[in-house]
Amino acid sequence: MSVEKFIRKELISSTPQSSTRVRIVDAPNTISLAAGDPSFKLPKYVADAVYKAIKDGYTHYCFGGDPDFKLAISNYYEKQYGYKADPEKQIVVTSGGSGSIFAGYGAILNQGDEVIALDPAYGGGSMAPAYFGAKTVFASMEKKPGGVFRFNESALKAAITPKTKALYIENPGNPSGIVYTKNELKAIADLAVDHDFEVLSDETYSEYIWGRRKHSTLIDIPGMEERTIVAMALTKMFAWAGMRTGWTIAGPKLTAYINRVPGSGASWPIMKGAIAALNGPRDFIEGEKKEYEERLDYGVKRLNEIPGIKCVKPEGAFYLFPDITGTGLTSDDFVRGLMEKQHIRIASGRGYGVGNGEGNVRLSMIRPLSTQKMPGWFKVTKRTCFEAAMDRIEKFVRTQKPKKK
Repeated sequence: MSVEKFIRKELISSTPQSSTRVRIVDAPNTISLAAGDPSFKLPKYVADAVYKAIKDGYTHYCFGGDPDFKLAISNYYEKQYGYKADPEKQIVVTSGGSGSIFAGYGAILNQGDEVIALDPAYGGGSMAPAYFGAKTVFASMEKKPGGVFRFNESALKAAITPKTKALYIENPGNPSGIVYTKNELKAIADLAVDHDFEVLSDETYSEYIWGRRKHSTLIDIPGMEERTIVAMALTKMFAWAGMRTGWTIAGPKLTAYINRVPGSGASWPIMKGAIAALNGPRDFIEGEKKEYEERLDYGVKRLNEIPGIKCVKPEGAFYLFPDITGTGLTSDDFVRGLMEKQHIRIASGRGYGVGNGEGNVRLSMIRPLSTQKMPGWFKVTKRTCFEAAMDRIEKFVRTQKPKKK
């Protein structure tokens, strides 16, 4: 029997989930630098709030989301980024960052629409349109000397067609590490207004900005409030990946339709924990940022010491996206060989779009340094810490046999 005759055609034609999103049983000595699942343990006061909510009976339906959670989201976004969203009219609670993206697309996409994604782009944002019968069109980012990827306005213009319904961006970028400047966001806003399309702004990593950059918002640019869907989650900022809690922020008219998209929001006890997280002290977030930056700095230094690899420090997020073209290997061969010979799992840059990331690989900073001070949820030893992972990567590259000409 062919089960495909029963399956939604968009799922048949879509690309399967990448290896970073699928549970894989690895060898015992494998070190994974693949999925962006933070290594830190949830703060106790947040876990206590979830437990208290369960004991107090918050285990029933909470249709529309807890009003106090929506208020906490509104206050957080205003305090951090300056834009005040109406808690009830502009915020929709979702089941994680992917749920936010899905809800946003579900409100605006029809069969035959086109969504532009920048290449390289996060697969969860660039592949989801296919489910709604829409097509993703890629606009290449510009790869600068040293391996830095930057927004390319000309490439975006060239990708716009009469079918363009939306643009998907991550700010900061995953895997590119870009943090959009105000001028770049203004250029995007001008194109959205001139060509009449929406922008889904994935701001999951907005807490993680390095150097002098700052997170600028798109939704408060004149003309963009009803043209922007901000997608966010607690996944990264509170080491919350398994608790599936996110939200969208959009204009009141647009939010009314996002609210109509079928889906599952967060559970009530989890929302109570999320309220405690957003309203509580920032010590945990600041501690995370310090340790992530230490990992990034160490990784950049080590990778640049390896022949054939060039690596720049990202402007935002917590991924390294080194250029490995000097090794003579393709991105896929590098990833495959590293796993087979050194049991290090990373992601191929080629998988983040339609090929513009070829020559790069992505390393997620989820493996602690041996000097980590914050509590983590898995045991780290000298053989499994980030330093050990970098030792294995260096050994893999240095022991490669040169290809015959």
